[in-house]
Amino acid sequence: MNFVLTSLLSAGLPALFAGVLWFLGGRFHRAHLWLSAVAVGGGMMLAYYLALGKPAFPTTDAQEWVFWYALGLIPLGWLMGIAAPYRWIAGWGLVLALPWLFVWLFVPLMRSEHWSLTVGMTWILVFGVGLAAMALGVASAEARLTGWQMAFLLALVGGVSAGMMFYGAKSSSFAQLAGALGLVVGIAVPVGWGMRSFRVGQGAVAMLVVLYGILWAIGFAYGQLQAPYLAVFALCMLAIALGARGASGWRFVVPLLLILLIGGGAVGMSYQTYMSASTGYE
Repeated sequence: MNFVLTSLLSAGLPALFAGVLWFLGGRFHRAHLWLSAVAVGGGMMLAYYLALGKPAFPTTDAQEWVFWYALGLIPLGWLMGIAAPYRWIAGWGLVLALPWLFVWLFVPLMRSEHWSLTVGMTWILVFGVGLAAMALGVASAEARLTGWQMAFLLALVGGVSAGMMFYGAKSSSFAQLAGALGLVVGIAVPVGWGMRSFRVGQGAVAMLVVLYGILWAIGFAYGQLQAPYLAVFALCMLAIALGARGASGWRFVVPLLLILLIGGGAVGMSYQTYMSASTGYE
């Protein structure tokens, strides 16, 4: 019972925090750029603190980077929301900065010789460049969907991520963080229903994609998530980025169905693997 209550608090309070900021951003459009980035970054930081406690700095564990990256990504969210003619600055900043985030994450694996230098550098580039491309692609699709539609799709990705972290990576703490991040953006769905002009914002969308990707990367590198499952996350992001470019009547339906099919299928497969094995959780 204590675990259930703790889980509800660690997910519910960040969602409530973000919900207030989403609502204020919807009412005061000039402040939306600033508030939406804080809703995502601050919501993730609060979720981490409630679930795992205060992180050390310098970090002593890979998962502690999630907290600090959530804080560091807030300025990126602000940059992504600036006027379109200058948005290329944030785009190039994302491409150049993200590989370094994974350098800090993966260096311990290379130092311990769990990964060779070649393998480590390969994964740094795959995650860094690939995640930057996904974040930019999904962020650009934000203008083609209504606010609640984008929020719903990204919340659904949070549910898929939570399932994969729990059954695939065998990490209840990462599952909790992924679920909490899904609720942080999911609480924007009713806000979007009530305010038709509401937008999640390109900066907030990019932050969400990056934070989800970091959880999947750590689940792969330090958990038990198998490499083929990483394609599930990439395909879910691709479904949103490309699906939103279709005919107006299908811009929401196609990504929704693809995420349910691909993500739901992957969670089901990892659940079957979990049921046939007796593996402990981290």
